[in-house]
Amino acid sequence: MTDNAVLIAVFAAVSLLSGAVGLAVYHWAFRYRDLVNARLHELARDDADAASVSLFKESGQRGASMLTADSLRATLQRLIDQSGLRWTVGTLAWATAAAAAAGAAVALSAGVGNTAAGVAAACCSAAPIALLYSRRHSRTKRLTKQLPEAFQLISRTVRAGQTVPAALKLLSEEFKPPLSEEFALCYEQQNLGMSKESALRKLADRTGILELKLFVVAVFVQSKSGGDLMTLLDNLALMVQKRLRLKDRVRALTGEGRMQANVLLLLPLAAMAAILVLAPEYAASIMARPWLLLATAGAQLAGVFWIRRIVNFDY
Repeated sequence: MTDNAVLIAVFAAVSLLSGAVGLAVYHWAFRYRDLVNARLHELARDDADAASVSLFKESGQRGASMLTADSLRATLQRLIDQSGLRWTVGTLAWATAAAAAAGAAVALSAGVGNTAAGVAAACCSAAPIALLYSRRHSRTKRLTKQLPEAFQLISRTVRAGQTVPAALKLLSEEFKPPLSEEFALCYEQQNLGMSKESALRKLADRTGILELKLFVVAVFVQSKSGGDLMTLLDNLALMVQKRLRLKDRVRALTGEGRMQANVLLLLPLAAMAAILVLAPEYAASIMARPWLLLATAGAQLAGVFWIRRIVNFDY
């Protein structure tokens, strides 16, 4: 690989990275304006048809049209929202391109060849998506742990004579993020003129948490046919607490399997690093066969994925 090619690759990586940083700074500086514009755009839609569609039916219809470009963009934006980052789909695209270019530039500068550079670019391009999934998992976990106390607070607030929107405002003031952020947005949407049903439906759709969907359904049923909302919320809080205890018990029982997955992933990397240091000639013969490295990496990932599927299940 010539020096000019390396310089061109580095220049492309730096240019894409600069564009991604600039776009992220722009969206950070104007995030409040963009949020207000997005909310006003949502309010301009016709909520009459949306109110007649059930929450779970709407989710099913969205999943059935997953192959369209608009639905793919909406899915990516939903993933970004659930991660808590102030990104857009455009920011994600820039970050993916910058990560791929940076990986290719580093690989080319190391002189490993075009094939290895392409593999490095493909692996690095998945880093932004992996970051979003990791942050979504962490944020969803923290949000779920806050729900039992939140449901109990709503029950006490309604029992004291306040309305559900007033309880949502109290939640946004008394709790820590991420729960306070989600309920604050739901309360602000209602202040801007959105109906309570639409705001709650968007809350459940935005978070994707089953317990919040059950909460929204409970509020819908109570508003349409009456009933004791306080008792429903107390029972829902108790159910969430039991589910969290069950989840902790499952994690304790499957800890050995998760450790096996980590060892399966990290031990070959540590062995390869030791071979590079202790026997560089043998390591060079391995590096000269990229198809062997790709097959090994694929087998490792398949094993890790299979173990994860065994120890992680819905309940």
